[in-house]
Amino acid sequence: MIVKGLSLGLALFFFLNVSNAQEKKEKEDCYLCDSHQYTNPYQFGVNSEWPFLAVSAGLTATGLILRSNNSLLPFTETELETLDRNDVNSFDRGATYNWDENAKKQSDILILSAFVLPAVFLINHHTREDIGGLLLMGLEVATINFGITATVKNLVNRTRPYVYNTELDIEIRTNNQGRLSFYSGHTSTTASFSFFFAKVMHDYHPNMKTGWKIGMWTFAATVPAVTGYLRVKAGYHFRTDVITGYAVGAAIGWLIPHLHKRKNTHPNLSIYPTRVFESSGLGLTYKF
Repeated sequence: MIVKGLSLGLALFFFLNVSNAQEKKEKEDCYLCDSHQYTNPYQFGVNSEWPFLAVSAGLTATGLILRSNNSLLPFTETELETLDRNDVNSFDRGATYNWDENAKKQSDILILSAFVLPAVFLINHHTREDIGGLLLMGLEVATINFGITATVKNLVNRTRPYVYNTELDIEIRTNNQGRLSFYSGHTSTTASFSFFFAKVMHDYHPNMKTGWKIGMWTFAATVPAVTGYLRVKAGYHFRTDVITGYAVGAAIGWLIPHLHKRKNTHPNLSIYPTRVFESSGLGLTYKF
């Protein structure tokens, strides 16, 4: 039910963008904002992109190499006998009793839905003009998040909760994913894309109406939170796995657009000439 609600919310956002875009002419007042003139808040170009692309390529390669060279084998039945859920910290221990295949399927739906979010940039009449740079930035978010997640997973090799669950079939407990619990890739991916989406839309609409702003950021925060809940319920992750995945993914999704912002410009910063006590100068105001 929760996943259906989030999917409906995403579909509704698409519908509202399409219907409102048809009613507005290019570069007129935006229906998302109280007052707004189009401006590209980001700097795209070879000189600005190569550091991001280099980091993306390096992290992705590292993650793939570690994954392919990971010599760890699935748990053997002998190893399973040595596992004790009481060795798991009390905050995480409850997940060792969980197993819900439906929750896993729902989390898979959410991660696939997150990949669709940048498609909204094609609909909005401001972001559509810079779609090439935005999609490239989205690719950087995806590859950097994947690289960090895959690297950490294959270095930490934390046992998944379901491996401790003695009520499950031995085939499940000994599959080849049993040592990749930390941290949650599903949660980090949905967080990175949802926060990337919200950050870009906010930067293009600095005077966004309060209702839209609250709704957009609430949606961005809710999607990975629900994903994390489902991954714990499914028995694939501990609470600390999804909390870490949420924090890392959200940071990547927010930080990549922020680092692309044009230098020495800020939509909330105003500079104007002033004169005080016979002295001329510049005044600055910053809108928080």
